[in-house]
Amino acid sequence: MKTPSIQTAIALSLLCLGTSTFAQSSRGLPTGSGSSLNIYGTAATELVHVSNFNDGSRIGNSTRLENSKVTASRLGFIGSEDLGGGLSSVFNLEMGYALDTGTQSSASYFFNRGSYVGLRGGFGTMTVGRQWDVEDDVLGRYFIFGGYGVFQFSEFAAISDTVANSVKYVTPAMGGVTARALYGFGEGATSGHTTEFALNYAAGGPFEAGATYRRQKAATGYSTQLVTLGASYMLPVTSAGKFRLHGGYAYSKPEDPVARKTSAYDVGVVWGLPSANANLTLDYVARDQRGTDNDSRFVRLGGEYFLSKRTSFIANVVSLTNKGNASQKFFGQGAQGKGQRVLSVGLRHAF
Repeated sequence: MKTPSIQTAIALSLLCLGTSTFAQSSRGLPTGSGSSLNIYGTAATELVHVSNFNDGSRIGNSTRLENSKVTASRLGFIGSEDLGGGLSSVFNLEMGYALDTGTQSSASYFFNRGSYVGLRGGFGTMTVGRQWDVEDDVLGRYFIFGGYGVFQFSEFAAISDTVANSVKYVTPAMGGVTARALYGFGEGATSGHTTEFALNYAAGGPFEAGATYRRQKAATGYSTQLVTLGASYMLPVTSAGKFRLHGGYAYSKPEDPVARKTSAYDVGVVWGLPSANANLTLDYVARDQRGTDNDSRFVRLGGEYFLSKRTSFIANVVSLTNKGNASQKFFGQGAQGKGQRVLSVGLRHAF
């Protein structure tokens, strides 16, 4: 007799849950008028041509179908329940998957993109579980997000990452300012605890700004600090369309004497075309490693054309340069001193 996989078990559980909910509703039993449950997700893929693709045995050009780096494919469940008195319970479960192969994005975690439960009320929101860090919450308006971003650089992966075994608190907005704090308990044999703080200003006007601080202790006992600053400004709308300028700075300071301090910069513009359902983005991103010539730079031009509110064509042209022994990459394993040129076109649908 074969043992069912965890994926099969979860699928059957969800099917049973859906059947039970339908049965209760059809019998006229209460389902909770103050409750909500939504299933959401994204299905996206890209046809990619990349230079200096390192597969471990050779380095060369490669044309391949890839899961989208602009917006990762995902499936999620989000819900809330009104507990009365302005208090609600909230939860979110989200998994990533590769549309091109149908496999899970992570072999280690089923809900690798977040799994948390919490309470929301006049005091703010408190959640516990595996959840996105405060950098991901705040910096999406100031750095490129999606897979062609500064967090592709090895020192800055934490700019968009999940933290397991974490507690996060978000204050209500006060004068446009929201504060966040997160603590991750280092429960694994290979990880230490994580402490994060963030402030963000967004009052509905053209100017927004944010700052974050992170200290992560490794299993070796050494800690790494990450500080980020960012801002964006929406220019007045003209006949040429909508323009939003943005810039971000990140600084990584490791205690490990073998590692080096590194800075990263991102400046760019988002252009909403006036006569078409389309956006163009242009960004310049730099990575400077202190005391070496192992630096990296890339320029990215991206475009998105909306066929509807939920379906769009996406395209990217990226030129990455590595100096010295730097081996940063977007696809493959990377190679010292070799950059990458990326041309991609894809299709994305949100549901």
